[in-house]
Amino acid sequence: MKDDQRSRLIGNIVDHLGKAARRIQYRKAALFCKAEADLGEVVAGGLGLDMDEVKRIAEMSDEQMAEAPKEGTFS
Repeated sequence: MKDDQRSRLIGNIVDHLGKAARRIQYRKAALFCKAEADLGEVVAGGLGLDMDEVKRIAEMSDEQMAEAPKEGTFS
């Protein structure tokens, strides 16, 4: 993917996730980190998320991540 295409993609992701609840933003940024660490960091930065929290969530298992919002674990 070319740099300009990647920039537009990230911009679209940040724009759309910007309308979501904060807990969803954290969860999705963590999933992007699992797929490609630098992509997750750029998305998290664009959303103004705490990167340490994003990384902590990214280390969770799928089951833990699914339960975490119910426990109020991430904002």
